[in-house]
Amino acid sequence: MQNENGTLQQAPTGFARVCALALGALAALCGCDGGAGYQRGWAGGWTYGGAAFTPGDPTTFQPLSPHFGRDAQQGYCRGSAVEGSEGATFEALSEHEARDSRAVYYCKTYRKAQEYWAYQHLRTTTIPGADAASYRVLAHGHAHDRHRAYDRGQPFAVRDAASFEPLSPRFARDAQRGYFEHAEIPASHGPSFALMDEDDPGYARDRTHAWHGHIEVNQPDRGPHPVLRLLRGADLATLRALGRGYAADARRVWYQGEPLARADAASFTVLSNATATATADVDVDARDRTQAWQRGRIVAGKDPGPAAR
Repeated sequence: MQNENGTLQQAPTGFARVCALALGALAALCGCDGGAGYQRGWAGGWTYGGAAFTPGDPTTFQPLSPHFGRDAQQGYCRGSAVEGSEGATFEALSEHEARDSRAVYYCKTYRKAQEYWAYQHLRTTTIPGADAASYRVLAHGHAHDRHRAYDRGQPFAVRDAASFEPLSPRFARDAQRGYFEHAEIPASHGPSFALMDEDDPGYARDRTHAWHGHIEVNQPDRGPHPVLRLLRGADLATLRALGRGYAADARRVWYQGEPLARADAASFTVLSNATATATADVDVDARDRTQAWQRGRIVAGKDPGPAAR
């Protein structure tokens, strides 16, 4: 056969077709597209992720990103039309977000347990209330427009949307307040609100307070839920995050924001995973001069180690 440039091109054999279909199925099952995205097919048509894809207006179709595309009629996400979209102004904003002159869209894939997670489904929705003209994608799955903030396409209220800034997947700030899991932190000071340590994003502080936030999953009578604790009485001048959920100032030690009454702040040391494994103390994550610790609890019968000597 001839390709679009008039050059002779060998037609794919039956075996090649089978291989292409198998690879496409494997990519879909694994939840990826093998980096293919939109590509020209053998006969000049289009494919998405190795599967045949026919846009409404093939002559004007153009890929915008690995997952988004458009033609003169409408926008497309992962090889499917975005219902109600306007092709002329449709543009990709991120892996999941796109917009046109009228709306912002969020596109994601999901699987169903009743199908044994075997099939990948696509869901594209209009983000409710989003202002397309001012919508901006930020870090950690967040975005904002002139009215509100968004997390993975879900809107939530903040004091000053224009200055909203995510600091981690869970902590954020604007010009007035700090936030944890979309909720305003009372009495927080937005301009000075920051993570205590980029490598230990559970702890945050401002000019007068410090907090620890995490998702609690160990309550059998309650599903996962956010927990934010104020580090009462913390000396901010000496306070530091130690890793593995611990923090300390010159006098006290905390685990996930809870003070450890019997911990010795001066000698308290958090063990890395590598150190704990190398010393066969996988049930110990910290030590001080008198005892060993695991997840904020004293481990009975353990040598406190060099800190005691």
